[in-house]
Order: sequence, then C-alpha cells, then structure tokens
Amino acid sequence: MNTNSTQYKVREVSIVTKGGSIEVTSLFEELNIFDSLFLPVISGNILITDSIGLSGRFLFDGSEVIKIFLCKDENSDIGVFKESFRIYKQTDRKNLTQTSEKYILHFVSDELIFSDQQRVNQGYVATYSNVIENILTDHLRIENKKHALHEGTSGVRNIVIPNLRPLEAIEWCAKRAVDEYNSPNYMFYCNNVGFNFASLSTLLSNSSILDIKFEPKNLTNKNALEEMSSARSFEVVNQNDVIDRTRSGVNAGMFIGFDPMTRTFDSKPVTYNSNFTAMKHANEYQNVTEILNRDGSSNLTTFESRKVLSVFGAARRYSQYIQRWYPESVSLVENYEEQIFQRRAILKNLTARRIKLTMPGNFQLTSGFNVFFTAPSFAKREIGEYTEDKSISGKYIIICIFRCGDAATWCYPNIGCLLSSGVLLLSV
Repeated sequence: MNTNSTQYKVREVSIVTKGGSIEVTSLFEELNIFDSLFLPVISGNILITDSIGLSGRFLFDGSEVIKIFLCKDENSDIGVFKESFRIYKQTDRKNLTQTSEKYILHFVSDELIFSDQQRVNQGYVATYSNVIENILTDHLRIENKKHALHEGTSGVRNIVIPNLRPLEAIEWCAKRAVDEYNSPNYMFYCNNVGFNFASLSTLLSNSSILDIKFEPKNLTNKNALEEMSSARSFEVVNQNDVIDRTRSGVNAGMFIGFDPMTRTFDSKPVTYNSNFTAMKHANEYQNVTEILNRDGSSNLTTFESRKVLSVFGAARRYSQYIQRWYPESVSLVENYEEQIFQRRAILKNLTARRIKLTMPGNFQLTSGFNVFFTAPSFAKREIGEYTEDKSISGKYIIICIFRCGDAATWCYPNIGCLLSSGVLLLSV
C-alpha cells in the first residue's frame, strides 16, 4: 500500500502484437501522456531501455498496441488510468552497450489512425451536433460508452463536409457550431472519460471538482489522499497582454460581410460585452479594463482594432426573390457574422491568463473539468498565516494535462480572465 501522496502504482505497461503480448513495465524509464481541450485524441510517448531485442522482434509499423494501467496502489480504485493506444513510430534509437539500446515509442489514440485512412465528403441538412454524432458513429465506429459529453447545437444548417478526414470534419463543425445565444464556443476534445463535444458555457458553469492549494507534500501528520489536492509548485505562464487582446479583437472589432447572391455589403461592430453576455462563465466579474485613449475614445469601442472580411447570408432573409422561390434556404444560412470574428476573440480571452501547476501523484485530473486554485502571496506574513494572492486565485478550467513519470504537470488557463474585474481574479 502506498502511503506517499506522490507515489503511484504501474499495474501494467505491455506491448501487444499479432503474435502476443510482452510486458515492458521493467524496461521503460519515462512515460508521458497528454490530453488537451484543443486536441481530439490522447497521445504520448515512452522511453524504453531494451536489452531483450524488442526492435528486432517487432516491426513498429503501426500494428502494435500499447496497454497502460496506472493507479494509486495495487488494490485501489482511486486515480485509475487504463487505456490502449496505437504505437505509430519509433524515434531516437541509440545503442547503450553491445547488448542494449534506448529508443522512444510514440503512441496515440487508435481513432486518429483510423481517421487518417478515410475521408468525409457528404452533405447534411441537420444541426452540427447531429453531424458530429453521425461521424463519430458511422465513420469512426466509436462506441457509445466513449461518448462522454455530447451537447446539442442551435439551428439546422445545409452542411457540406469538404472532403476532410473524420476528426478534421468534426473540428471543422465545432468551429462553426453556435448555441442558443449564437455564441460559437463549442469544443471537441478527448480526455480520460471519452470523446466530448460541449460548449464553453456548459464547461465553465460546471462546479469545481477539486480545491487546490500550494502546500508542502508528504507531511507525516496529513492524509495522503488530502495531499493529492495540493500543488507542489506553480508558475504563471502568461497574464493579460494588452497588445495581443487588441489585435485579436477581444475588446472590440468589426465584421465586414458581402453576399454575392443578393449583391449586398454590410458591417457589424463586435464589442467585448456582446461576446461576454452571450456565454455563461465560471467567475462573477469580467476581466476587462476600460481605458481612454489620447483622443478620448474607449478601448472598448475601437472597432478598427481588428477587421474580418467574409461572405454572409443575413441579407437573404429580406430578399423578396429568395422568399418567393427558395424560402426554406433562409433558415439554413450560416451565421458567419456570429462566428468568424467572435470565436477567435473568445478563445484568446479564455487563454489570456494561464497557470501551470505541478501535482505529483495526481494523474486522475483531465481536460475539461474545473478546479478552484488558491494561490499564496509571497509577501511577508506571520507564522501560520495563509495569505491569498487574489490576483490569480479563482476558478480555472483544465485545458492541458501532461503526465510524466512519477509526477504530473497540469496547465490551467484561468477562466477568471473572462470574468474578473480589472487585474483582480475573484471567484464567484
């Protein structure tokens, strides 16, 4: 039984081939596993020190599968990670002695290999969520038990997938999907639970699954499970970049659209508040500061900061010709004026403030879930006094997990960057 919060048990690491399975638990030196809110699959690599000639026995041609089974201890159901992946290449092969060598095996979810072997070139009259569900089931053959979270989208559209691989087609759909408030904030990603398609509004409004503090590890008078919620170290990766926010259109910008069918041209100003009010959020306050420029105008009304030019079909709703001869097409028109500009601004605002935490021994966290992080203040304080740094404390969503060896490093972009007031990040 492990009593140390930073320890874990490697139950199994084995390579499965057509000829059978070989256990490599005693051969690997380092194991890395990655998942992200911005990636459709889980990937990783493993460093092998080989003295039994695996390279000569295996082809490593994409037919091998690696099985990984991790948990806190031999008989524990806590923090279980049990998955199989396809080994897709071998790199950095070097000899150590005359009887041993070292190399890295790279692996990925089998769905990526299967997706790369086919194309989707098909038309649909459906919602984007129905199209994604169809691709997952009919093209990728993903079982329903792997459909972790699947959220519906708003609006039936005339959708033509332009000859894309299935996973590419799903990401293409996710970028164009909008919710009931016409906000293009959907994400498609894979985590420990399965494949997920959900809006940021839903993800951010979920409750936190863990309260994290910056505390010492492996204390003699503390429970090991309680220590799993404490961070050994943290790093502020980046905070608000005023220039980047301005150029990305987070504060304000302009959508310019033209319709070749009705021969119309129009523009639409996009403000920070129009993006903010169209979504649900994790924290209470907006992370926005209104600044008056030298000409006396607000940075929240500088629509020249970013301009996006695109086709659009809003004018077709008012065309008498279309309403007479093809009225059903009006409801199928893509709302590009609600997507093209806004999505980049939303994602840029989401990742404006990021924190990287080191959580030794806690590899059960995964992308898409929320945590509440209480950051310490490094100012002088009395013994036993815990002072909170409110500028970075608050509710976060996990966007990336990096599991390495006997420690795991997590990267959280603060959702408070969407909601806090000024430079302060305050929780709800």
